[in-house]
Amino acid sequence: METEIDYQTLADEARQELLLSPTPGNAGTIVTGWKSVFRDEKYEVGVSLFTVSGLLFLSHDWLSQNGAARQDTMTWFMGHYALALVFGTVIFFNGGYAYYVRHDRRQQASVWVSLVLWWLSAFALNRQMAVFEQSVPWLSWVIVGSGLLMVLHTWADILPRWGQQLLYAGLTGTWLLVVYQAVYVAQLYPISVPGLLVLGISIHTFIPALMAWVVGRQLWVAARQRPYLRHAVVAGLLVPLNLLVIFLLNWHHTVAKLNQVQRTAALRQTNDLPDWVQMAQQLHPGPVTDRILKTNIVYGTTPWTRSFGDLTVLDDVRLHDPLVVIAHNLFPVPVLDGPSGAKLLRTVSKEHYGTETKLWSGRNLTTTQVATQVKIWPQYRLGYTEKTLWVQSAAQWGNREVLYTFHLPEGSAVSALSLWIDGREAPARLTTQTKADSAYKTIVGVESRDPSVVTWQEGNRVTVRVFPVMPGKVRQVKIGITSPLQLIDSQLVYRNPWFEGPDASKATETVNLSFDTEPTALTMRGLSGEVMNRTLTRERDYQPDWSLEFTPPPLSPEPFRLDGKAYQVGAYRSAIHPFWPTDLYLDVNESWTADEFSAICETVDSQHTIRLWVVNDGLLKVTPTNRDSLFAELVKKPFSLFPIDRINSPATALLITKGADGPTLADLNGSLMADRLAKKSVSLLAPINAVNLGVVLPPYLKTLTELGVLHMVTTNLTQLRDTYLTRQQFPTNTAAPDEVSLPNSGMVIRQLNTGQQADNQRVLVSNKPQTASLAPDHLLRLFTYNQLMQRVGRRYFDKAYRNDSTLAAVAQKGHVVSPVSSLVVLETQQDYDRFDIKKDQNGLDNATLKQDGAVPEPHEWAMLVVVALLVGWFYAKR
Repeated sequence: METEIDYQTLADEARQELLLSPTPGNAGTIVTGWKSVFRDEKYEVGVSLFTVSGLLFLSHDWLSQNGAARQDTMTWFMGHYALALVFGTVIFFNGGYAYYVRHDRRQQASVWVSLVLWWLSAFALNRQMAVFEQSVPWLSWVIVGSGLLMVLHTWADILPRWGQQLLYAGLTGTWLLVVYQAVYVAQLYPISVPGLLVLGISIHTFIPALMAWVVGRQLWVAARQRPYLRHAVVAGLLVPLNLLVIFLLNWHHTVAKLNQVQRTAALRQTNDLPDWVQMAQQLHPGPVTDRILKTNIVYGTTPWTRSFGDLTVLDDVRLHDPLVVIAHNLFPVPVLDGPSGAKLLRTVSKEHYGTETKLWSGRNLTTTQVATQVKIWPQYRLGYTEKTLWVQSAAQWGNREVLYTFHLPEGSAVSALSLWIDGREAPARLTTQTKADSAYKTIVGVESRDPSVVTWQEGNRVTVRVFPVMPGKVRQVKIGITSPLQLIDSQLVYRNPWFEGPDASKATETVNLSFDTEPTALTMRGLSGEVMNRTLTRERDYQPDWSLEFTPPPLSPEPFRLDGKAYQVGAYRSAIHPFWPTDLYLDVNESWTADEFSAICETVDSQHTIRLWVVNDGLLKVTPTNRDSLFAELVKKPFSLFPIDRINSPATALLITKGADGPTLADLNGSLMADRLAKKSVSLLAPINAVNLGVVLPPYLKTLTELGVLHMVTTNLTQLRDTYLTRQQFPTNTAAPDEVSLPNSGMVIRQLNTGQQADNQRVLVSNKPQTASLAPDHLLRLFTYNQLMQRVGRRYFDKAYRNDSTLAAVAQKGHVVSPVSSLVVLETQQDYDRFDIKKDQNGLDNATLKQDGAVPEPHEWAMLVVVALLVGWFYAKR
């Protein structure tokens, strides 16, 4: 029996296939190959214009990111606008849009290309009039992919079935994107309608809505007429929406934690810590947490989002992330005042650089070149690093302020600063931090002229500020850093200071490395090449992370001499003395392990004379019955902030800590904990003994150690139990008043009077000939910096120390940046006179690699004067 053929059904299916075809040609034509679509001249012109517009867009970005001269974004936009307008006009007058509305698919491909051209033009305009802030990386790729999918849709008919399914799944994602954009800019529609009468530029506001209607209509028709595409469309909807739901759940969970801390603040038994610290202890770094803390700071949430109040580095980059916009509108982030929000962000996301305040914007700045010069004195276990930076502005208008944060090796001090003014290197002068800040803020904030300043920060950091960088111009700045080498596993280690600042990812770097004596068993990490004649020079792309290791030679007894004093290195030796602790304070956080906590508890149980304490909303005694529950609660916190002021018997107390995160001591200014800590520190007769079971110290405890509030020893659990607790012995600081200890370098630096007979650990300086010193002046610089930290000590909590003339004189002698002193470059001598910044004639000057910086003794000055007079006399006689 023959099967009856339904010719009408076949004809209907063929007609539907033809209607779905994106063929740009005449009715009845189909896409038989990728070249066939170009038979339509309009489509061929459209693809050509799309290619030109895309190349223009990429060229602008490439020129901007590679430090080219400033780009006139409005001129570039007019190029995109002209291409979109011309092609759109051609399509309009050829009836393309009208046919499309009447469901005539012959013009579909050209219309889609026209829409993509308008979309590119809208993003070009966005550079000049930022409705959407700079897209986050994942969004940029989605936008590029969406535009390409709309063009690729032209060839849908020649793709296999699975290819069509992938295409339509991607187009569904495109539809979600343009729907989001249309909703986001909806509040601009009322002002965009009248704007159509002015050059028609505001038509870009309506492009996402038009694209949403066009793409959505095509998805509806395709899913209805081709059943095998329905699953693709559903998948294209579900995958992005499921990812959004996962993000929203994480967002809601984190925001709920913050809200809970604010609600329960009044219920806490102690109020030592501000709310932002309590919030920070509930959060862990991550992409969701980072976005929450940067909402309305980095991430815009409406077309009107702008920063008000003090500028920060984070204001230099504004980002748009649809996930943040949607999440914030559904679950708003708790509002914190500006300083508290910045401190919370610094603590959780470690955004110290990003939260630095500025007077001017730093947008469109790029670090284009870096020159690193290093000289190392192995026999003195120190090195000097000069970094010269070239920073360029790609801004179209307005001066920019540069801010760099340098991360220094432990114990380092900044000893030089220079700024190039009108092509001439202008070295800095050392003055008090108060005067330097006043001069910089006055000149930059009011007069908008040339200064530069470097300021000490907690945590081995300094900030360098430079103003101005004019549009399309380059500024050059140089900083000099004196660093002790670290003694690690019987090897001396030099670590390169690295910086945060204007993007240096595409910068070139010249590295020049030299040794005063030949290094033994040299190992270079992150730096390649061969050291010849104690020198190495390399040209390469900028790389911040590199270090050197070599075998330490014997310490040199040769001192550096200045102003009747000699500065000499010697070996560091620690002494063990009896110590009977009565109270152990455990600073527990997530860095601790259960084995460490249990081992200490068991050791204390065996002693019977030691009490064990932890902090959890107050000081709590640890007992066998509560220890497990206390540890389970405390180990949830990402960091701890032990209240030193609650230690009752400092002389017999031992603080045991572990961890690397947390706020700085400066972040706590103004809190009740800081006030109590200041009073406690002043009343201490000696530093409180402390043990660090980790690799590095958290910033808070590190600063307290530098200031002499804590005597910190880094060790392991075995030595803590066997020596410090069981044998009741503890290392003590054996440094004399005229010495500074650098235990991490395995040495001390001593100050001796010229002619002084030293003990058996020192040399007889008086028998040395009084000639220019062979030792580097950096011995005095390191001695001065560490001596300043000791003298500031517990006065750090009393800001009056900044105006102490005695401390300022010490800083001047060694010419180093410290909590007391800053280096500043001003434009004219009149500026220095106006702010009473004088050049010191007795101490050292800016460190330099051109000479060692040794200053002659008084008798040497006299000899130089005599020689000068003799030369003058012979010249006059002749």
